[in-house]
Formats: sequence, structure tokens, C-alpha cells
Amino acid sequence: MILPKKKRYIALGVFDGVHLGHQKLIKLTSDKAKKNDGISIVATFDPHPDKIIHPESNVFLLTTLEERVNLIRDLDIDVFLVIRFNKMMSKMSPEDFISEILVNSLGVKELFVGFNYKFGFQGKGNTDILRKYGKSYKFKTNILKPIDANNTIISSTIIKDYINSGDIEKAKKLLGHDITISGRVISGKGRGRKLLNFATANIETPPDKILPVDGVYLVEIKIDNKKYYGLMNIGVKPTFRETEHTIEVHIINFNKKIYNKKVVVNILQKIREEKYFNHPDLLKKQIEDDILIASKIIAKNN
Repeated sequence: MILPKKKRYIALGVFDGVHLGHQKLIKLTSDKAKKNDGISIVATFDPHPDKIIHPESNVFLLTTLEERVNLIRDLDIDVFLVIRFNKMMSKMSPEDFISEILVNSLGVKELFVGFNYKFGFQGKGNTDILRKYGKSYKFKTNILKPIDANNTIISSTIIKDYINSGDIEKAKKLLGHDITISGRVISGKGRGRKLLNFATANIETPPDKILPVDGVYLVEIKIDNKKYYGLMNIGVKPTFRETEHTIEVHIINFNKKIYNKKVVVNILQKIREEKYFNHPDLLKKQIEDDILIASKIIAKNN
């Protein structure tokens, strides 16, 4: 892509989750570019730098790259740029990163980063270094101060903790949007349709995607750009004594085959914990009750 010769205003970061802090940073970038007839750019990294720098650690992500793209698409940015992060980049000094990436490659006029932004070999680069070298290379660094919601500093780490503990509402308040799970619909064992008369869509997600705790959730599912409501079960289906962790969605009032389609699931509310039932008929009765509860919530909010 050849960009017009305009001043470039760049928001830099991983932006995992695209939470309220990220959204504010990106909006500041967009607003400044518009005000000065420049180009607004969001520059992110893929894979997550920690996957390259600390390959031994299990890094779980709030959003896949595709989910980040979709969330940032709605924030009125001119260009979304993905920088491929590799071992060579992980060994760049902060000074080389600034000169080679920010200045020579991106032609930055103004940079927008979070207060705790780190970069360069061993994370030795910080906002002070950006400001220092910005004077030499004639670009300005704008640093977003910590943002809090309900007396909690917004960060991807805290949001992950909320999701891990099952506190969906607190996570959503810091994200500023629903928790999203996207993936391809794959074949399951067909028990939902055959034994329970409730067909389900089994969704395949990347192994590094963070998921809420096991349970049943009211969700909104997007298929071919159309939205439907559904009940999602995350867990191991204890009634059938399985051990494989799966994500299944029963789409309410929907009976089309959607194998291999990409779907996007927005988690609206937790309905209950995953339970063991002595007989499939008891599970069927519980699902019927779950649908009644979900229908009441849907009617109340529409």
C-alpha cells in the first residue's frame, strides 16, 4: 500500500482486547490526524511479542488478530498495520527500533502509546526513551495516562483475571464491549441433535484464546452477517463422561447447516454452571429451562 504524503499519526501497541484504554488511545490518534489533515495508523504486532521472547510461557490472548482487526475497524482509523514480530525484531535495541521502524519505515510524525509501553531488546525501551529520541528525529510522543473504571486501572491482565474467575460483567465494563469468541464450525458427535433434540454448533478456537470458566452462557452469534441468539456451553459435557474441552452453541430458532462457516460469538450473560445429570432426559429438561431463562432476558433487553 502506498500512502499519501501526509503527516502520520501512529498508535503503537499490541492492543490485546481493544479495551477502553486502547480505544481512547486510538481515538486520540484519529482525532489528531483529522485535525491536522494527516493519516491515522494503528500499528500492532503479530504474533504477540511474549510468544517470541518467552516461548516457554503460556500466553493467552483476549483477542485473535482477526478479532482485533474487527474491533479496531469501528474506531475510524485510516490504516491498520500488522508488524510481524520475530526473533530478529526481539533483539533490536530501542534506538534501532525507533530509527528503523518508527522513523525510516513508518515516517512517524506523532506517536501515541500507553504509559507503561515497553519495547526493544529485553524491554529496555520506555516512554522516556521515546521522548528523548523523538527530539532528535523530530516526532512527538503522546503518552496516555492510566485510565480507571470503578477504581480499577484498565489493563489486559486484569481483564484476563476477571474472565478466568468468571466475572463476565466486570470484564465487559473494562473492555467496553462484549467478550468475543470467533472460529470455524466443526463436526461434533451429534449427541445434541440425536439424544436431546437440541442441535449445537461446535466452534473451533485457537489454543491460545482465553475462554471464560466452564458454564452455560447467553450469547449473540453472527452467521453470514446475520445475528441470532443462542446458548453456549463451555466445558467437558460431564453427563456423557467426556474429558475434551469443547465450545458448543445451540442457536435458538435456527435449523440450517453451518459446518465450516466462520462465526462470531458475543457473550452476553452467564446463565449457570455446567452440571452433571444422571440421565440425558434431565439434561434435556435443563436446556429447556435455560432457553426459557434466555428468552426472558432477550425480551427484557429488546
